[in-house]
Amino acid sequence: MFRVLNRFKGSQPKSAEDEEKDQTKQTAQILRQVVDFEIALQAMDFVLDDRTEQGLALLDESDRANGSPHTISVLARGVIEFLQATLSFEADEMKKATQTLMRAEDLSWKSKTNAEKNSLKCSSLYPPGTVYAVTYTESLLLHALLMLFSESLVEAAKALLKLRKAYTMLSSIIQLVKRAEKKKKIPGVHSMASSSAETTGSSDSNSEASFVSSTTTFISVDLPYKLSEKQRSDASLIKLAEKIQKMRLDRLGGTHISKTPAFSRLREDLGLGTSKMVDREDTNMTQESYLSEEYDLHQATIDEFIASGADLCYGILQVVLSLIPPAIGAVLSVVGFSGSREEGLRLIWKATRQRNVHGCIGLLALMFYYDGPFQFTDDDFDIPASPGDSPRSSSVSLARTYTNPGDFDSMSNQTLLHPGKLLESSLLQARALFPHSALWLLNEARMLSAKGRLEDSMALMDSIDVNNIHMRQVKVLMVFDRANTLVNMHEFERAAEELIFLIEFSDWSHAFYTYFAGCCYLEKWRMCELGMIDSENATVYRERAEKLILSAPGLLAKKTFRSKNLPLDRFMDRKVSQFKDTQRKLGCKSIIDAIATSPIHEIMYFYNGYNRMTKEALIQSKTLLTKFKNGATELHNPDQELVNSLLLSITLRRLNEAEEGCKLLDDNVLPHIFTLNNGKVKYIKKTEDPWAYPTALYERALFTWKDKGVDALPEIREWLVRAQNYANDYELSTRISMKIKAALDRVEEALQ
Repeated sequence: MFRVLNRFKGSQPKSAEDEEKDQTKQTAQILRQVVDFEIALQAMDFVLDDRTEQGLALLDESDRANGSPHTISVLARGVIEFLQATLSFEADEMKKATQTLMRAEDLSWKSKTNAEKNSLKCSSLYPPGTVYAVTYTESLLLHALLMLFSESLVEAAKALLKLRKAYTMLSSIIQLVKRAEKKKKIPGVHSMASSSAETTGSSDSNSEASFVSSTTTFISVDLPYKLSEKQRSDASLIKLAEKIQKMRLDRLGGTHISKTPAFSRLREDLGLGTSKMVDREDTNMTQESYLSEEYDLHQATIDEFIASGADLCYGILQVVLSLIPPAIGAVLSVVGFSGSREEGLRLIWKATRQRNVHGCIGLLALMFYYDGPFQFTDDDFDIPASPGDSPRSSSVSLARTYTNPGDFDSMSNQTLLHPGKLLESSLLQARALFPHSALWLLNEARMLSAKGRLEDSMALMDSIDVNNIHMRQVKVLMVFDRANTLVNMHEFERAAEELIFLIEFSDWSHAFYTYFAGCCYLEKWRMCELGMIDSENATVYRERAEKLILSAPGLLAKKTFRSKNLPLDRFMDRKVSQFKDTQRKLGCKSIIDAIATSPIHEIMYFYNGYNRMTKEALIQSKTLLTKFKNGATELHNPDQELVNSLLLSITLRRLNEAEEGCKLLDDNVLPHIFTLNNGKVKYIKKTEDPWAYPTALYERALFTWKDKGVDALPEIREWLVRAQNYANDYELSTRISMKIKAALDRVEEALQ
């Protein structure tokens, strides 16, 4: 490997001394590269712990030490700037991130070709240049996503080309990873001491990269070849190797960004009130045994980066492609794109097994998929049926069942749909690793909310002062999630206050937030009118509702996304226009008297509120949807009654009154959407509330599933196909269509 070929004919071969110097230089180069990667991983962990300034300062210090920015440093900065750009969508931030990612692409390609040309092998598992192929595809993906946010069709077309290029490269890298996993021998349980340093008398015959000093024999996992006798005792090389080992162990344990190890902060349960720390005496688990059980302490940093980066990027691409609506998906498949939801989820789960930024981003993606504001896995649509017991039922040991990343390849589809304790323990580990981060606290609150523990969720979100959150968009998400949770609890007044507070520091959706707050006050007033609550402020609620709802459309031109109104803003604009039309028909003075169907319950559906509400809240919703009457409801507008019946049917199903709910859907909703003539479906195209029509067909499939189970899968599939085929380009088409497609994929898979 180290023999230098003569570049010019007739040149003299190098002496043994010169070759030794070249070998030492290359070994130092590989070790310094590993140090750079560890620094970049640490910097990105600081960002994930809501300490962006410390992360950037670490990269600056590394660049100064190297004399200029290096490939992984530029990519790390690009990842940080990408997060900042996509969290704020400010033009300057997006431009800055784009420029950095373009530079990361260029440097990655140069580093890749240089490593390949000179056969610079830095891994015993992967060919030269593989690690920079991974940094290159990461840069491509992030850059392409930023381009897709552009209004320009030309930029969007260029983004698709980048995605295709990344897709092709990642396909090849994944094959390398799979072959490496077959070659790699997973070590047994080792203590931290034995994995890093051994006594002088220990043999190094089984390790090629061993360093020998006067006191120890140090084994490095980051060098894929045997060292010369001189290199083995080189003090500078030993110092570099020991530095890397310490940096890696600190990162695995969480002490690289915290004074205390993450293990000391591990909890057994979610939430504030019921949580307790892991009883380490009871489990006989120590920091050393925990790390040995959780991670492969013998894995080289470069190998870890390659495997986790490829798994994450290719996994996310697979899931995204699998959720794309059929019309677009068919076009993409022609040009080489295809996605498998199951393969993608398995790859993302594999990435989460690594203690680095790839694992963290993978966990965030999974949290959004399973427990996000709107889930792609509907709690009621549990196909295949929930097994009852989680895949990891023991809550005593927090060491995960899947200690080998390769084991995720065999995850069943049932486990992929119902990860249970596996997801919970992964989140608890992230909470322990990043104690300063509101982002992980928010995800814990979302998980509590998804479990129906709304009060526990609110208590957790209220435990943090949002003014101390450094990442502005995390602050926005925290306040918005608080508002959503309060709405699901029917605490409408405080929810409205949260939404109005949100407008003070959010750059986007001021129109929708204002409308949302107005709808909260409207529902609070209706509760007063129905005698559900006693309040002397009923008039105040009514006045605030009217003011906010009427003023919302006027904010559309002020806060937009890339000069375009967001989908929910357009939805709001259409709803207010409907209210004004009804107001003209009735000739009433206030728009409040022209609103029939509860608008807050529409919004609750968009954010999966019906799957989160308690029984008490559902009963209140049933009362509000059935008992409130005004001039608008007395008009018996068929479009308004259709939406009301749809929302009421879902409420009834969640109250275990599915038979009544299904009859309401069949009698009052579906006849207005489609007819059957000799077995052929004829759609009745409606535009008044376009989100409701495919949704009604989706919900009808869900009623069938709840009533008949697996025996009715063909019928369920027919309902979902009808929902999918009720195609229309409307404000929330992407959100609704992805939910339908995810359910249809599960049904079709179960039918195979």
